[in-house]
Amino acid sequence: MDAKTNIKYLLERSGMNPTSLATALEKFFPEDKWVPQATIFRIVEGITKDPRTSSLAPIAEYFGVNISDLRTKDLRVMEEDMPRIPDDGGIACINYYSAKGSCGGGAHNEDAEPKGQLIKEASFFKKYNVKPENLAAIYADGSSMADFIVDGDMVIIDKTKTEPQSGKIFAIQHPDGLRIKQLRREIDGTWVLESRNPDKRNYPDERITPENVGLLKILGRFVYRQGG
Repeated sequence: MDAKTNIKYLLERSGMNPTSLATALEKFFPEDKWVPQATIFRIVEGITKDPRTSSLAPIAEYFGVNISDLRTKDLRVMEEDMPRIPDDGGIACINYYSAKGSCGGGAHNEDAEPKGQLIKEASFFKKYNVKPENLAAIYADGSSMADFIVDGDMVIIDKTKTEPQSGKIFAIQHPDGLRIKQLRREIDGTWVLESRNPDKRNYPDERITPENVGLLKILGRFVYRQGG
């Protein structure tokens, strides 16, 4: 095992990437412990074969692991070394899941356990008027929402917002699988699962008549998207 593999694992489990980790290190440590995004990228891509202790030490401290373990052990099987999320009152975490919400024909998912956590600053929750414990994040799969949500994006939803609203985007448990769609209500009570892709031939809208609306289960309303 090496530092590259362990850091990639810690990043994935925390829902981070080299850029967000570099930003976090700037927030939590004095300047002499900052590690540039480019340095982190070179480590996780294997470009830097033997990273300096000065680069690894702040990363290990941030995630709450021993630097020697970071270099030599497999953190994936060391339960006691699972990363902690720094708690300074200025951030909070959102559970994310490996389940995929299809922006297309539906994707079956059985994953009910969180895969990791996204770290967001307190200002994020204030801006969107949401509470971290009410949120979840899933991956977008497909291109039917491509003018707004791109394949591979991570989509954050508010699990407390389960009443359908016309013009809003929701994660929906459809009989054919988990979907991310914009809802529109027609005058006769039909709900339309709209695609936000101009290619309606390949990405048609779907109509759910009033008598079949009970087949749909809304899991949460869209809050935010970010690159996956």
